[in-house]
Amino acid sequence: MIWLDPTKQSFFDTNYWNALFRFGESLRVTNALYVDKNKSDYSQLADHAISGMTSMLDRHSSYYTPSEYKSFKDDTHRRYVGIGVMIRKVSDGVLITRVFSDGPAETAGLIVGEYILKVEGNSIAGLDLAEVSSRIKGEENTLVDITVQSRKEVVRNMQVSRQRINISSVEGVALDENGTGYLRLVQFTSRSGDEFREAITSLINKGAERLIIDLRDNSGGLLSAAIEVAGCFLPKGQLIVSIKGRKTDDVRNFKANSSKSFLETPVVFLMNGGSASASEIVGGALSVLGRAQIIGEQSFGKGSVQTIFPLANDSGLRLTTAMYFLPDGSTIHEQGIEPKYLVDCTDENETKLRIQRYSQELMDKETFEKQFGFLPIVDVQLRKAEEVILKMNQLKPTLD
Repeated sequence: MIWLDPTKQSFFDTNYWNALFRFGESLRVTNALYVDKNKSDYSQLADHAISGMTSMLDRHSSYYTPSEYKSFKDDTHRRYVGIGVMIRKVSDGVLITRVFSDGPAETAGLIVGEYILKVEGNSIAGLDLAEVSSRIKGEENTLVDITVQSRKEVVRNMQVSRQRINISSVEGVALDENGTGYLRLVQFTSRSGDEFREAITSLINKGAERLIIDLRDNSGGLLSAAIEVAGCFLPKGQLIVSIKGRKTDDVRNFKANSSKSFLETPVVFLMNGGSASASEIVGGALSVLGRAQIIGEQSFGKGSVQTIFPLANDSGLRLTTAMYFLPDGSTIHEQGIEPKYLVDCTDENETKLRIQRYSQELMDKETFEKQFGFLPIVDVQLRKAEEVILKMNQLKPTLD
């Protein structure tokens, strides 16, 4: 009923009608009198007006034109897949920083350290990373044309098959001589909770007395996976995050709910500007609860929930409708998480670390330098984490 639907109650709001008349008048005048007729079509003007409206709200709200909304729905409903690479935007272009073993990119001959120049014959110069990734992805078992250039400026054109890439959520599991366990959590998927628990259980069983969890460049994923991971370190019933909408009663609380025992051994999280969303929920919650310490750089600051609304003319609206709040009531949205120990890493060194993270163990230093143009560098953020965690008091390193 119209008086119960909050989106329709504006029918009785004079401010709504005043704004609508003002916009309609501006639309008519611009359409009739603007000097360039090709730029003052009603549909064009409406698209630009709505885009401007959403752009001033926050960086995650946006307007989809009919063609953009169709592409969005296609991406959602089709099972688009990739070629098995990780890429990074650098000053020289888009760099391949990892090629997954046994994936289609490796089969085709793509190499870490090469720059992507073109996708399907079209230059990617000036495109952001999300757009480049979107152009590479496609339907399973289709081919994509990729043009790459090596550090020595050798240009190659190749066709790469798009295939489903199975990526484990946990990588780089290691235990040092001091009893410090380390692992990278690279994404939050439906399997992440189980994979994470298995990895830390294995480390504890091998003698780990403390843990370093690397969330750097983990852009997030499923909220349910974040709750599972955080719950490994918290007692059942402990609040992890709340989602709050516009209304005061629009609140959902998410608590640790694992029936398994929780880990009480010291833990440190590594985070940087690429740590977002689910990563920030895990690191932020455990930090404010005094359960973990954060080392590295300020995180991205993605603490909001977006809802998609279909509009007339087959267009769409992506709107932020709720915010995440940590157990102490603080928000990470547009603020990020400040590490307890700030350790900066330049973009150049971050790129080098990404390359050597997946390539250093595969070749000697001379071969490494010849292929990538630099010798392996020290990960100063990880070094700081190792230093800090050795000083933290150990509680109980057990996990069932």
